Amino acid sequence: MTNKSSEGGLSYKNLNIELDQSVSRKILRYQPSDDTYLMLDSLARYRGKSALEIGIGSGVILRELSKRFSVVVGTDIDYAALSFCNQSNDVKADLVCCDGAKALATSQKYDLIVGNPPYLPFDDNDIFDRTIYGGITGSETAIEFLKSAICLLSQHGAILILLSSLSSLSQFYREVALLGLSRRTISRKKLFFETLLVEEISFFHQQVHNR
Repeated sequence: MTNKSSEGGLSYKNLNIELDQSVSRKILRYQPSDDTYLMLDSLARYRGKSALEIGIGSGVILRELSKRFSVVVGTDIDYAALSFCNQSNDVKADLVCCDGAKALATSQKYDLIVGNPPYLPFDDNDIFDRTIYGGITGSETAIEFLKSAICLLSQHGAILILLSSLSSLSQFYREVALLGLSRRTISRKKLFFETLLVEEISFFHQQVHNR
């Protein structure tokens, strides 16, 4: 649950985020929700040297990564989201404005890569919004995310990606298998209209956590 603080920011457990008024209106659609907090809770078991978040949105996940990893990079195609994170004093990360991770050098590898791509199936009767629709089946954007992240993943690292039962999970799982990767569900939350899942994708079954 997301609660408003007395100063007009956001709070979640011990997490307080003050939204700069010049930016907050532009990123209302990225404000934390159930999927964000499920991913946030999933991060508890991970620490390491370097981490990447593709699509930082409100910056909640990026903030937690900056506490757990020495080097943190965040990307987003929305400059408003990057501006907010840049104004936040407690987010220590390098920010890059780009589509996915296309501007990042593949020579830099990350121990953890995190993403919460859009997952709603697209209805032809709707106006396409790339911030909520993940393609015809809802899984296409997640698959694209996975393929772009693989080349940036360290040999013993992991990719965490949030999925929804509203999208085609079987299509995503099939793609993971075709890429020769390992997959396991590490978190799950059932809502009245969908089930949210955090999947860990890696090159090997055994990962090094809490290094």
